[in-house]
Amino acid sequence: MAIGHQGINGPFRGKVGTVVGYNLNGQQVMRSVGRRIKPFTPLELLNQAKMKAVSKFLSPIQNIVKFGYQQEAPSGSRVGAFQLAQSYVRKNAIDLDEEDAPFVNPAKVLISRGTLPPPLNGTATYEDNRLTIHWEQSGNAWGEDRLVVLLYDGYLFRYFRESGAERQEGTEILVIDALRRIEQPVHVYAAFRNAFSGRISDSVYCGALMPGETGGR
Repeated sequence: MAIGHQGINGPFRGKVGTVVGYNLNGQQVMRSVGRRIKPFTPLELLNQAKMKAVSKFLSPIQNIVKFGYQQEAPSGSRVGAFQLAQSYVRKNAIDLDEEDAPFVNPAKVLISRGTLPPPLNGTATYEDNRLTIHWEQSGNAWGEDRLVVLLYDGYLFRYFRESGAERQEGTEILVIDALRRIEQPVHVYAAFRNAFSGRISDSVYCGALMPGETGGR
């Protein structure tokens, strides 16, 4: 069933026959849905498996990824921020395992994209209950640039901070007791966001923290 918003000739939301209507970033979009008769080719099956792996990895951090890709999908864009993130990960962060099954390589993922210079040579270590993120100084040390941090184990996001240390500080130290109880690697992503303009940088992968160990890898 579809819902008409401006009479029979206006936009609609829902399904009419093989056509689905919906709103995307303020624009009315329609797409067709049909039945497939012929079997999928090996390449099509591989692409389906890639999309499934991407969706599985990104869905738990969907809101964070939308935040990180918001400037890539300005108001009125026909493609949303989350869809842009899915496209980037599918094209740039998919590897194949020993059985040629696709999986997302966390080290290749960008959880944000933008025009600010990213953290330079970012690293992360965890000792006792303290997470230390360090980056090198660069020539673009604006005082309004603040660190964005995401901790994610591939299934649940463990920590997110939108506005942390200033770029010129070179170090962020966070007290996070919960990491001690996690039984799988926790991936650390960092970026900068300008508090004044809202501009953001590409994220960098700072390594994977192992529970019960000191340091990142």
